Amino acid sequence: MNFETIKLLVTRNLGNRTDLAVYINEWVNSTYMDLITTGKFPEVEHFAPIPVPELDGSYSFNTAITVPVTTYIVPTDLLFPISLRDNTNNFPLRPQDIRTYERKRSTVPSKSYYYTLYGGYILLNPPPIAVVALLMRYRKKLLLPILINDGDTPIVGEEWHEGIVLGSTYRGARSLNYPEAARWFTDWKNFIAGHSEQITEEEEDSDIGFNFSF
Repeated sequence: MNFETIKLLVTRNLGNRTDLAVYINEWVNSTYMDLITTGKFPEVEHFAPIPVPELDGSYSFNTAITVPVTTYIVPTDLLFPISLRDNTNNFPLRPQDIRTYERKRSTVPSKSYYYTLYGGYILLNPPPIAVVALLMRYRKKLLLPILINDGDTPIVGEEWHEGIVLGSTYRGARSLNYPEAARWFTDWKNFIAGHSEQITEEEEDSDIGFNFSF
């Protein structure tokens, strides 16, 4: 679908009102940018980023143990990490938010099982006891153009365009206080669930093979 078709479908879903053109442009672009930049909508949690080759990046680096270094610079084009893997010991590290990191971080060198990002750096917990090779896969931060002209086409594949329509319709119905907003939210959420990989903490624990805290 191009931008014109998406707007026409959203307009139809919202009752063919002719006074919403500017708002529909905004709702479509907000939904589109949510999809390509965060890989998930704010209201729908635990979904893996959608596959967009133009936005996928990887970054390899080694840990250091000659000095007590526990921070490593992130790639300059990183928007958010998707995964961080210890390729030397062959297991993924689990993400921590900065508050959990500060509360539970260890000062005793060991294998690093957790990581967090803060201030442009990767922080490992516990600090590494040996030099290991790490691989980060991440979503790139790009200057992507918003949809402006009717012929513009979203960068995501055609299979995701219906999701942009549903998400934009939900945004509009919610803004207009339409009673149908709940139904559009359900349709949109079901679409995303059917086209995304959903990740649970149990699956993460099983993949990593451990479940403990410091």
